[in-house]
Amino acid sequence: MYSYKICVFGDYDTGKTSFINHLHKQKYVEEYNPTIGIDYMSQIIDHSNGYKIKTTFWDCAGQERFNSIIEGFFRNVTAGILFFDVSNRKSYTNVLDWIKMFRQHNDENIPILLVGNKIDKENRCISKHDAYILADDFNLLYIEMSIKNNININNAIDLLIYNIWKNKGKNPNIKIIDEDDLILDNPSKYSCDYCIIS
Repeated sequence: MYSYKICVFGDYDTGKTSFINHLHKQKYVEEYNPTIGIDYMSQIIDHSNGYKIKTTFWDCAGQERFNSIIEGFFRNVTAGILFFDVSNRKSYTNVLDWIKMFRQHNDENIPILLVGNKIDKENRCISKHDAYILADDFNLLYIEMSIKNNININNAIDLLIYNIWKNKGKNPNIKIIDEDDLILDNPSKYSCDYCIIS
């Protein structure tokens, strides 16, 4: 069995915890407590080629005072998911700082999926075109999402898992674990196009 460690990071109030909650509960949770430091949840992904993948999502707090803690969790990750709010220009501008922090601990072979969240909001100020250009400039994957309206949540997981698997020979942070020793924390269940998650 393979093991992936995926850090979910970005500014405060961009949807990171809502994303994790949706993966766990399969619904939008409107009220939640802000992440203090680090939180996490795990799932088993049954890949279409027959392999099982334990995927642990680490929810990193977006407040600057937690940066020293967060940087420690950037080490030895399999991938990152970087959130910004399409209606909040500062969260978009700060993407550059988050990329720099992540890349200080990981080379270009560790993929980052950039997520433009809250596309359901009417006061959008970051265009899809601009976000795609930024993603291309920094060799990032990109997808737009509305957690509130359940748009592209599973597609985001599909995209990232597919990319990790396709480039697994270049990623030194993919671990192999004994299935007999498997322990799941906060397990959840859902299915996606390229894989079955249980």
